[in-house]
Amino acid sequence: MQKKYKNLVLIVTILVCGFNLQAQARIAYKDVLLNGKPARLNLKTGEFIFTDSKGTDSIVKAKRPDEDNSLDRLNYHIVKSGEKLLDISEQYGLSLKEIKDANNLKTTLVSVGQKLRVRNFEELQEEKTKDIWIVSKGQTLYLISRKTGVSIKTIKQLNGLKNNTLAIGQKLYLK
Repeated sequence: MQKKYKNLVLIVTILVCGFNLQAQARIAYKDVLLNGKPARLNLKTGEFIFTDSKGTDSIVKAKRPDEDNSLDRLNYHIVKSGEKLLDISEQYGLSLKEIKDANNLKTTLVSVGQKLRVRNFEELQEEKTKDIWIVSKGQTLYLISRKTGVSIKTIKQLNGLKNNTLAIGQKLYLK
């Protein structure tokens, strides 16, 4: 009789432990919007998973204690060896056009160590309207002067320009 009782207690203990382990293994997610896109937040790790319209997920790097979590690091991606622009766009749930436009890229070619903006594009637009103008394709000093209300002469003086030649991505001080 005691042997049967011990076996019963052992079986119940194993079952209870098994249920506890299974409950701990479950991952709790919360549906959120990240940069206006549907995503799931892993409540345990702080990791975001973008969900696209096709039902596939792309994981955004988890928050780890040894990582730099400053806004600058979160807004930009540093290209690593072997990465392509398509890989980076999928990682952050962006289209190639969004990344190319935000970073003034003509092609999809990127180089190791290149810093690409991948979030908070609104801040980039606000920066353009303040004291710094980032030259885009087809822009001239005349066009920039008309849009900002700063004379061509002033723009050239503030930026040490000797002629009217501008480069795409060039930053021009307006004040």
